[in-house]
Amino acid sequence: MSEPALVLERVERTFQQADRPLHVLRGVDLRLQPGEIVAMVGPSGCGKSTLLHVAGLLEAPDAGEVVIEGKPCARMADADRTATRRRVIGFVYQYHHLLPEFSALENVMMPQLIAGTGKSDAKVRARELLSRLGLAERLTHRPARLSGGEQQRVAIARAVANRPKVLLADEPTGNLDENTAAQVFDELLHLVRDAGVAALIATHNRDLAQSMDRVLELHDGVLVQA
Repeated sequence: MSEPALVLERVERTFQQADRPLHVLRGVDLRLQPGEIVAMVGPSGCGKSTLLHVAGLLEAPDAGEVVIEGKPCARMADADRTATRRRVIGFVYQYHHLLPEFSALENVMMPQLIAGTGKSDAKVRARELLSRLGLAERLTHRPARLSGGEQQRVAIARAVANRPKVLLADEPTGNLDENTAAQVFDELLHLVRDAGVAALIATHNRDLAQSMDRVLELHDGVLVQA
């Protein structure tokens, strides 16, 4: 078996709430293989977003380790964490967070340009991804002129534009109606599978979760088989 794309080892995260500690993650273990798509379910407030932030190097764990491509990352310097995150990890959030003053094409080009890709190559890659997601006729439209489903498709294209090894998604269809959510989710899964990306996707939708390779539940601060 190939080396895991992402490993979490006994990850803990605690926040101070008023006069008492709130133990959100109590020793999370996870091994995510290249090309594997894993659903993470659990009630609101159970810590799914916190776990994704730790896995994506946006937050440091209080204890435990985050291993990406075989390299321990939890205690990296901020600059090294940022560089690793830009190179290896893609994020999709519930709200698309597109830049309103830029077109769909420009929004997908932006992370590529930041990573050092030339403008011409970035445009080709952005056009290819958006066309695959059914937005070939919407390339020059700014977010305000796109539907909710179209905006989220742009966000998905942006997340995979730099060919990440790991995709982390936090309720990526949570703001969409049921039919649109199912369609966007199906497109996301096809795109991820074809690219061989390892994906951890938080969702409340148990039906959508069942379409993935594994379903894990965050329960009392640990991941268990759902």
